[in-house]
Amino acid sequence: MSKPFYVTTPIYYVNDRPHIGHTYTTVLADVVARFHRMRGEEVYFLTGTDEHGQKVEKAAAARGITPKALADEVVANYTDLWQRMGMTHFRLIRTTDQDHKDQVQRLFKRLLDKGDIYKATYKGLYSVSDEAYVTELQAKELQAQGLAHQLVELEEETYFFRLSAYQDRLLAYFEAHPTFVQPDFRFNEVKRFVEGGLQDLSISRTSISWGIPVPGDEKHVIYVWFDALLNYLSACPGNCWPPDLQLVGKDILRFHAVYWPAFLMSAGLFLPETILAHGWWLMGDDKMSKSKGNVVRPDTLLRFGNDALRFFFMREMQVGHDRGFSYEGFMDRLNADLANGLGNLASRTLSMIQRYRGGLVPMPSVLDEQDQELATRLLEVFPEYLEKARANDFHAALDALWSYLRALDGYIVKAEPWKLAKDPANDPKLDAVLANLYRALRATALLVAPVMPGLAQSLWESLGHTDQVGARTFHGFALDGPAIGPIGESKALFQRIDKEKEMSELEAAAAPVEAKPTLDVPEIRETVDAESFFKVDLRVGRILEAERVPKSDKLIKMKVDLGIEQRTIVGGIGKAYEPDQLLNRLVVVVANLAPRKLMGIESHGMLLAASDNASKPYLVAPPDDAQPGFLVK
Repeated sequence: MSKPFYVTTPIYYVNDRPHIGHTYTTVLADVVARFHRMRGEEVYFLTGTDEHGQKVEKAAAARGITPKALADEVVANYTDLWQRMGMTHFRLIRTTDQDHKDQVQRLFKRLLDKGDIYKATYKGLYSVSDEAYVTELQAKELQAQGLAHQLVELEEETYFFRLSAYQDRLLAYFEAHPTFVQPDFRFNEVKRFVEGGLQDLSISRTSISWGIPVPGDEKHVIYVWFDALLNYLSACPGNCWPPDLQLVGKDILRFHAVYWPAFLMSAGLFLPETILAHGWWLMGDDKMSKSKGNVVRPDTLLRFGNDALRFFFMREMQVGHDRGFSYEGFMDRLNADLANGLGNLASRTLSMIQRYRGGLVPMPSVLDEQDQELATRLLEVFPEYLEKARANDFHAALDALWSYLRALDGYIVKAEPWKLAKDPANDPKLDAVLANLYRALRATALLVAPVMPGLAQSLWESLGHTDQVGARTFHGFALDGPAIGPIGESKALFQRIDKEKEMSELEAAAAPVEAKPTLDVPEIRETVDAESFFKVDLRVGRILEAERVPKSDKLIKMKVDLGIEQRTIVGGIGKAYEPDQLLNRLVVVVANLAPRKLMGIESHGMLLAASDNASKPYLVAPPDDAQPGFLVK
């Protein structure tokens, strides 16, 4: 029995609802899975959620619920979306699943017994956003990206994995397996990183409790990346290993292309065949980010249909590269390629077969040069599409197919079948034109079935078929074979989008509905002299961490960088701001205020804020180019 084709997505962190980045990766994996099934292969498709770690623990505590309850709540968003989109994964693994916990503990003990895991003390920089310790080189990279504020100094006892011992083995493996990471320029980045030297990797924490305990030393929790990466092994049936294709975003490539293969080498297991790193969807020049308020949710785009969103993802994004997103561009692509392109071609062809041949597809007896050229081009584009799709380049595959469909429109204009139908002497030519168009649409339905399963099935049935196009295989399909019978009822494949109307609705939906603050302007307070005012030390600060104070709906505890030091400040702003809205925000701090305790927490400063009649706070915001520590005077 042959090994199934095994494809994975990353497991998605349960800190938010799915956005189009998550959706794009999962759609790509589903398209790959469907494509390989239509190649006649058995397929195992895995996705999942990453549910442990400090951020989940803190977010749950801020809401007064358990981390597992928070995870259950967020995971439901993923399971519901994937079901609505018809994803064909065999399993959605959760890192809270018992079989995963057992696998992680077994492998941890195995590598500990081998000597590749050892206990020591870590002192150095830690990235809050990545939940990972960072080297000096990585710290410099974060600083260059303006993310240095996410770094904190930590010192704690930890278990290390001997990553440094695998540097030469990794480089040798990279040399022997040139397709291990795709695309090539990402592989080069990984190789340069390893060549720069590897340090042993901390894989446990004692400062958090939400995670999988270290076997035999339960004050330690196995840390997120050793835990998370092993999901691909935990959920793998025995006959599937190793993965054939692992899809990841470029931001987590290093974990998958360096740490992951080193863990597998240590365990004596085969490495994945290919790790494919895709780029980001951008809004303007920025990565989509909840903190920036520029996240696009899939539900907003699914109003145009599941197939439309899937097609846009595969047609627009060149795997490996970033791609800008705009609603206008989204609708333009769908109108051009689906409404005006394939949809119009199918409608014209099927209506001509009904009108001129009573719904029966003719077999051509004579092909002139023009007809033969189109027939030959189909025989070329079909394998070209399959070759590009086999290389996971659906962008190029669809580009080649749509170039062919545009040529068919030109073929119709030149052949003028509406004129040919007026004279029976032209019947051989008309038969050839109608047969060529029918065969092109039949091949198109087959080729796009992994990308647009619903639309492909509608087209397939309009062409007279009663079976499932997705159950067919590409191999041995007779491109020039006769139709199986009369064509079916013509169905509109895609309705043209009224862009102006849809943009108005999208803009209205995005506009915040919020009552304007009201204010009865209070009297000016009593006069103070300049000497008294200048005693107040006002500083620019940046909020590094924020969490709600338990049992209080108003207080938020923050860690604030003042340039020369970091302070704990408790502010009564919880009814106006969520903790995640405060991260990386510049504020003005009263820095020389005497400390005071609020709900048992000592606060070392106060944030300046305005307020309206309802006492809603509005934090005073320094300009974006201000730096922590600047004096306000």
